[in-house]
Amino acid sequence: MFPNPVLQAPAPIVTRRLRLRAPKLEDAFEIDPIYNDFEVARWINVPHPCPTGFALERFQRFLTFPPHERCFIVSKKSDKKQRAIGLILANWTDAEKPPIIGFFLASRFHGKGFMGEALDAALKELFRLTNAEAIRASFYDGNIASDVLLKKKRFKPVGTSMDFNRATGKTEKQTDLILTRSVFEAE
Repeated sequence: MFPNPVLQAPAPIVTRRLRLRAPKLEDAFEIDPIYNDFEVARWINVPHPCPTGFALERFQRFLTFPPHERCFIVSKKSDKKQRAIGLILANWTDAEKPPIIGFFLASRFHGKGFMGEALDAALKELFRLTNAEAIRASFYDGNIASDVLLKKKRFKPVGTSMDFNRATGKTEKQTDLILTRSVFEAE
């Protein structure tokens, strides 16, 4: 339903302040401390504390460039080493549902507009890549930053669901949202 003709590292996307690029194995070592920051992990459903090797295992999968997902490493354009400051992951394994997107940013980069800028570029690429009519997202109750950002990007709430959060060890309520292609393109 959602094709992905690119089975190799996709070209980077450059925005005003950021570069969204394909993952490299070394990124796991920059993402690992973010996974271990409870203020981030609490909202992204990774184990906390994050076990040694967890990030490395995930990145080994990302490096296969699965045809049903796209991982964008977010880095500052001004950083010559292109160190990872965050990640956007989209997945469209379930052909019955629109692709789903998730994201996170290192705490020290919160509140600077970086994720909004990165999401604009990632959403444009995902609509182009998948030809989907909508993209889904979710956030745990209490995640005010994601709530505000997704609504600013014109995602609309479509309901709630329950999800086991590995960081807190509890089943938690989350808000489910959708962004339609027509709303996205009306900008």
